[in-house]
Amino acid sequence: MESWYLVTCKSRQEERAATNLLNQGIEVFYPKLTIEKLVKGRRTIKQSALFPNYLFVCFESQNGNFFAVKNTRGISGFVSYGPNYQIVPTELIEQLKSERLQTTSSTIPKTGDVVSVNNYSFNNIKAIYKEPDGDMRSILLINLLNKQVEMSVDNKDINQY
Repeated sequence: MESWYLVTCKSRQEERAATNLLNQGIEVFYPKLTIEKLVKGRRTIKQSALFPNYLFVCFESQNGNFFAVKNTRGISGFVSYGPNYQIVPTELIEQLKSERLQTTSSTIPKTGDVVSVNNYSFNNIKAIYKEPDGDMRSILLINLLNKQVEMSVDNKDINQY
């Protein structure tokens, strides 16, 4: 009877471990989440593991080669309680597979969010995020002399509160 097991991976090596396990003919599952964030002032979309450092592995519980899985590149070991490896219910895996975890989680400010500007002209000045201005800049509303002024600022100079 095939069962799903939970294994731990070495830091940021989920993809490597999954590839090596698939090459051995072992079924692997790890849900990914798509995240939009600012990296070096540019908007980027990256995929990351929903459960960092963990993989779900499916194979025979009686005749499975636990030793081969445990010694696969990128794998740290099995999650266990005492001498028994942790079995994950199949219903949980099916539910995770059916959920489309491609929703984008964004760390980029939205219109109306309060941000601070940190550049040569304005240091720790509060502003209101208005809209993006291309890939590397954004338009902010800054209060100058009791008047809101639109200003285009590098994304790397914006910190979200």
